[in-house]
Amino acid sequence: MSHAYELRMYTPSPGKMDALIARFANHTEALFARYGIRTLGYWTSHGNPKLLIYIVEHDSVEAAEKNWDAFRTDKDWQRIKAETDGDTPLAASIERFFMDKVDLAAFKSALSSKA
Repeated sequence: MSHAYELRMYTPSPGKMDALIARFANHTEALFARYGIRTLGYWTSHGNPKLLIYIVEHDSVEAAEKNWDAFRTDKDWQRIKAETDGDTPLAASIERFFMDKVDLAAFKSALSSKA
């Protein structure tokens, strides 16, 4: 089975980084599990502390779209988002990219067989 890896980058609204991280820690992670969204890790950017980065894994790109659709329409998520956003969304912008895993061992093997 091939998996889909998704890089997500959130730029928080001014002064909202801690609240955004708290929402992931206190609510979002549990909801992700409900919909098959497997988190591989969270980071902040060393050069840009105003950026929250995380990577999730899905069974496929198609599954990812279904997972996100189910997550977005979840009544618990909608309530939590409304409560934690208040008048200003915690995330000012969100970027996402699907990534293809590179098998370096196979690549090295292919190169050495050409030599």
